[in-house]
Amino acid sequence: METCVICHQLQDTKHFPNYNICTTCHDLLEDLMSEYFLRTIQKKGKDVYKGYQKYLENSSQYISDYKKIQRNSGQQFKQIDDRLRSELQSGGPKQRYIELMLDTLEWLKSTPEFYNYYFKEYYVCPTCGASIFDHFHKHDVGDWLIISCEKCDTVIKKFYSPKLV
Repeated sequence: METCVICHQLQDTKHFPNYNICTTCHDLLEDLMSEYFLRTIQKKGKDVYKGYQKYLENSSQYISDYKKIQRNSGQQFKQIDDRLRSELQSGGPKQRYIELMLDTLEWLKSTPEFYNYYFKEYYVCPTCGASIFDHFHKHDVGDWLIISCEKCDTVIKKFYSPKLV
């Protein structure tokens, strides 16, 4: 049996074909990636001009949405890291969870290609081809947050009880 590349414990299930990640770290990655995914697709300019300017900048600087997904990962790492370290210092009941989350975050920092691997199915709608960055709709259904295509209503990604870490 393989060991998890994040926590180095035995891997119980193969969640990602190209990465040895155990179920615990997989769940932590899902929490981190769902927050990052939502923050990334929701970034919009404050007004039309700024939005258009940002569109031009993104169009010339980023050849595709494939590269765009990593653009703010450093800022995301810092924000989550700061929150986790603050919580860790308080010594609350979630100590082990926070330690594992920090390990997972450190692994993500050292493995930026995982973003593209993880999100490869989510850049465009599989049905109509619309960019998920430009045409998405989010809504809650029970304990699930559903991200769907705004143009054709195809479900792109479902997150179970996502919460900011």
